[in-house]
Amino acid sequence: MKNIYLDYNSHTPCDTSVIKAMQDIWSQPGNPHSDGHFFGWNKQTLVSDSLTKLADIYDCFEEELLITSGATEANNLAIYSGIPIAEKTNPQADTVLTSHLEHKSVLNPLEIAASKYGLKLLYVDITLEGIIDLQDLQTKLEQNNVLWVSCTMTNGVIGTSQPIYQIAELCQRYDTMLHVDASQAGYLDIACHDLEVDFLTLSAHKIYGPSGIGLLYSKHLQHPEFIPMISGGGQQDGLRAGTLPVPLVVGFAEAAKVLDEIKESEALRLRDLRNTLLNGLTQALAITVFGDLDGRHPGNLYLAIENVDSMQLLNNLQPHLAFSLGSACDGLSREYSPIMKAMGVPKDVAECAFRICVGRMTTIEEVNSAIEMIVAEVKKLK
Repeated sequence: MKNIYLDYNSHTPCDTSVIKAMQDIWSQPGNPHSDGHFFGWNKQTLVSDSLTKLADIYDCFEEELLITSGATEANNLAIYSGIPIAEKTNPQADTVLTSHLEHKSVLNPLEIAASKYGLKLLYVDITLEGIIDLQDLQTKLEQNNVLWVSCTMTNGVIGTSQPIYQIAELCQRYDTMLHVDASQAGYLDIACHDLEVDFLTLSAHKIYGPSGIGLLYSKHLQHPEFIPMISGGGQQDGLRAGTLPVPLVVGFAEAAKVLDEIKESEALRLRDLRNTLLNGLTQALAITVFGDLDGRHPGNLYLAIENVDSMQLLNNLQPHLAFSLGSACDGLSREYSPIMKAMGVPKDVAECAFRICVGRMTTIEEVNSAIEMIVAEVKKLK
């Protein structure tokens, strides 16, 4: 039996065009920071051309992009460098806003930064559909002197996309800096200048690019209060020390280009596969889907099968079917999910929930096989 991978929110395998774009570079000599010879110049050109592509796709200037090791580093850098800048800009503000929709690489640094700078950290309500409650956001902006807002563009667990332009407009109205984690939002239009966001983070391995590389966009990179997290050489204008991984940079640019060209048609295909999966499971089992079904990542489902423990189901289906209980960063944790709790989902129901996500390499045959395997295993468990 062929093993089936339906955990694309966790990681997407490299597209073949990305592998091809990177392949020859691995064996080419030269450091992109070596200014004195051809081999260094060649690597510099590869990096420069890639940044030009990325800036064009994400609606920004090349000098507003900082290459990182991934979205986790980019989120940390945005928060630890951005909050001091926000304090300089608005010294009377004393409050940070976020929600339980955020990844741990946002929530944990916010807790640390709030404690370090003596700031209040408040959580905006989430609707039953897994969407930021805009009225509660506005109320908290009105009733507090807010310094900073961190908001995901698309949640990586329940898959819901947020009304990011409305959130950005509210932040601008109340003179509040906005940080957006867009690492799971590849199928949306990510336009940094149009959005007028202050900081935005991206990840290559969520869009069929290589692992180990991310991007931080910010219009504040040249601000004197921007504090590098990694010191050493003067790479990237002294903002992040370390030799750039040229194959990964090229791979990221290629992955972003491919997705930009096909994302509308691919999103339609993924929705069809996802709906086939959902319909097949719903016909045979008592299913609850969490989060707005339309406004979400096109391949994502976060659902529960009535009275079926999701961890036991996952374990019993190994190694033949891969899905997950939630974010890969949470592992197999059975803690009451903060997202589910914020949405008002009872703990016993939350323990039945799991995330399953189709992707670019998923076939209709795999979807049908997954339906058969899940239905058969649930019948055994009951």
